[in-house]
Amino acid sequence: MPPFVLVDGSYFLFRAYHAVPPLITSTGLHTNAIRGAISAIQKLMRRMNPTHMAVIFDTPEPTFRHVLSPIYKGDRPSMPEELAQQIPYLHALIRALGIPLYMLPGAEADDIIGTLTHRAVAEGYDVLISTGDKDMAQLVTEKVTLEDSFKERQLNVEGVIEKFGVRPDQIIDYLTLMGDASDGIMGVPGVGAKTAAKLLNEYGSIGGILENVDSIKGRVGQNLKDNVEGITLDHQLASIVCDLPLTLDWHDLKLGNPNVESLRSLYTELEFRNQLQSLDHPNNPDNQRYTQNQPRAAAPTAEATSQSTNHAQASSQDDKIGAATYHTVLSDADWTALLQRMQQATRFAIDTETTSLDYRHAQMVGFSIAFDAKDAYYVPLAHDYEHAPQQQNREQVLAQIKPILENDQVKKIGHHLKYDAHIFKNHGIDLKGWYFDTMLASYIFNATATRHGMDDVARLYLSHLTTTFEQIAGKGAKQKTFNQIEIEIAAPYAAEDAHVTYRLFEVLSAKLAAMPELTQILHNIEMPVAEVLTHMEENGILLNPDFLSQLSTEFSKTMQGLEDQATTLAGQSFNIASPKQVGEILFDKLAIKGGKKTATGQYSTSESVLEKIEHPIAQIILEHRSLAKLKSTYTDRLIEQASEDTLRVHTSYHQAVTATGRLSSSDPNLQNIPIRGEIGRQIRQAFIAPQGRVLLAADYSQIELRLMAHFSQDEALVHAFKHGQDVHQRTAAEVLGIALEDVTSDQRRQAKAVNFGLLYGMSEFGLIRQLGFSREESRSYIARYFQRYPGVLEYMNRTRQIASEQGFVETILGRRLYTPDISASNKMIKQAAERAAINAPLQGSAADIIKLAMIEVQKMLPQQHAKLLLQVHDELVFEVDEAMADELAAKIADTMQSVLQLSVPLIVDVGQGKNWDEAH
Repeated sequence: MPPFVLVDGSYFLFRAYHAVPPLITSTGLHTNAIRGAISAIQKLMRRMNPTHMAVIFDTPEPTFRHVLSPIYKGDRPSMPEELAQQIPYLHALIRALGIPLYMLPGAEADDIIGTLTHRAVAEGYDVLISTGDKDMAQLVTEKVTLEDSFKERQLNVEGVIEKFGVRPDQIIDYLTLMGDASDGIMGVPGVGAKTAAKLLNEYGSIGGILENVDSIKGRVGQNLKDNVEGITLDHQLASIVCDLPLTLDWHDLKLGNPNVESLRSLYTELEFRNQLQSLDHPNNPDNQRYTQNQPRAAAPTAEATSQSTNHAQASSQDDKIGAATYHTVLSDADWTALLQRMQQATRFAIDTETTSLDYRHAQMVGFSIAFDAKDAYYVPLAHDYEHAPQQQNREQVLAQIKPILENDQVKKIGHHLKYDAHIFKNHGIDLKGWYFDTMLASYIFNATATRHGMDDVARLYLSHLTTTFEQIAGKGAKQKTFNQIEIEIAAPYAAEDAHVTYRLFEVLSAKLAAMPELTQILHNIEMPVAEVLTHMEENGILLNPDFLSQLSTEFSKTMQGLEDQATTLAGQSFNIASPKQVGEILFDKLAIKGGKKTATGQYSTSESVLEKIEHPIAQIILEHRSLAKLKSTYTDRLIEQASEDTLRVHTSYHQAVTATGRLSSSDPNLQNIPIRGEIGRQIRQAFIAPQGRVLLAADYSQIELRLMAHFSQDEALVHAFKHGQDVHQRTAAEVLGIALEDVTSDQRRQAKAVNFGLLYGMSEFGLIRQLGFSREESRSYIARYFQRYPGVLEYMNRTRQIASEQGFVETILGRRLYTPDISASNKMIKQAAERAAINAPLQGSAADIIKLAMIEVQKMLPQQHAKLLLQVHDELVFEVDEAMADELAAKIADTMQSVLQLSVPLIVDVGQGKNWDEAH
């Protein structure tokens, strides 16, 4: 009969963490300890084949030993965060594997193991304890064996005597005498392992030693006499308790059946690909204990012809999302059959494979399509590696599918359809019938649950690990482009994209169907906006390269002047762009207070550190950094990013990034151009209109403050906006108790700081800095503000409560904005989440409104005479015929102001000019 196996889980956890190299998932979760510990546990089980087993863990609660000795285990370092985050996953995996796991707050794993060992032996069973803890040697008997499973080294009675020089029943005395610094067991000074073993072999026990202490000469004998009290305490600390009042015994610790669905979910999140695949191979040695009634998808049928290829890993990777067959379409007959199916279909999922992620330069290599969850097809068109098989003619195929793709009655499903639309546009096809984008659906359903790339969304909603591009193309400089990848490798990858997209459509459309508001946001806002953004990205905006070059030169001169000033103040030359040298100048040479070194041994010179320094050199360094960033990001980089043919720059807009629904942009990021100040104005002057046209900039005025008035229904705030008053001037008058006409510009500035500070969840200390007041003055000002605007305070309190109760807040159109940290135990994190929750409905509603505006103005613009080019914050930028500018400005303002009715009017300011600065 196999032994009863007890595993010291805490030892396995730490041993694996230090033995296995760092492993991190794509979401940033460390997994090396999980992998190492589970692997060791399963290896042990294969060797011992136990029927009864338990993995025992320590808990963070103090034990009786901590009460006895304040220094017990006091020298042990705190657990690294990257290890602590793995513990819940390891516990969950052990339980999902059907392995009993036990912990008892206030009891150490050693004591639980000792108690269960004692009970099992009393019943006549052998016990194997898997641990690396030498303390456990005291439990060894003829019936109890110790094993370090990482070394596969066992200790029986003879092994203990050979290793320690004493019998197992002498181990407690041995540890008491020699001590254990890591446990806070002090031991007897001058008594090490050899001396402790010698004394015990001569006198039998600590009792025998103390009875004969007068005959023990020298320093050891004296130390024994001087430490009798400490010996008694250490003996208690070293003794494993074997009679804990546990609510279970070894009879309750029978191995159970693994929970396949729980394992699938955990393996997916942890990105354990091999383990995930093993779930679908019942003959795998690790899976012998799986119950026979678990649902299992059948492996796909093999294709008989060379023109069709199954997914290389279909029997493992695809079973969870349905047993699907992946076809490669090479022959004329197969293409004709697929084309007929496309012509008859009312909807399908489609995905393109290309030579580049940059849509402006990407060429199509092939496309994949799925009509249901049973089959998916890949049509290779331009794989051009050596000995590549003959493929369908790309131009001919695209001409044949053009009428289907441009038919708005045929519903198109995709993941990030905007990219695919660009690719089709590159080949003369104007994609119509945008129906369901699974990236946007995931984002709308829960923006913060995951990132929204296909790999992440499939992992979360399908418990499926997709094949990554790096797996088939390689990494780094040797990475192949898709056209260079062999079709037999590329086809399953490409077909999987369409197949997974269709399955995501099935799952996410069902989830959204239960939430009508979110369904409306997908179909009436995000999908139409994606189409508008496609046109905006294709339009681009014209640059003035000569002006940018001149501006870059001016920035360089200004930066040189700042460097000279810094050198003078420092008394020596240094590299102002080097954080290391800056730190040495500030905190060593100039002896400025507040310097703190990072883990690398260098001083931190972050923006937050420099802003606290009153020395003028700090401001010079900050200004230099700002200019250097603007120069590298805009004045130098914009010229490189512009099209050589048209001198237009084409930003990429991202819909599924921010938590609030706001758009972001990249390559270049036009959202980060400074809004105010001379430098921001100068950079905007580089964006120009072509001959015969002007730029229009239409900007929602104070939209988030207007939304605050709408949500809060505060009478004073609503009144101010309804009567066209300057809301900041009105706030100053209300709070200070003075007439509107008596408000000074400084008082208006302070009121503006409070108005916007509250919108953006600024903390009290942030407001103190903004206002320039003392803490008491700021508190008094804010208190008077809420007295005059009680509706605002009520809105803030109500929103905090809603966020806390349901975990999300909503925009004016019902978009859900989740607040995952609202219940955090850390007070600072919780307060930050509350401030974010207050702002989220305002910022999210502003995002909804400007998206509605984009959709409506795109419909009314005369396409031959006007283009929508940019969306930046609450502003839309257009390029229009100069002769129609005034007329279109009025129409744009009217359209934007009427997209949604609030309690207060929406106001849009429209400017025009030959460049963006003039229009802005």
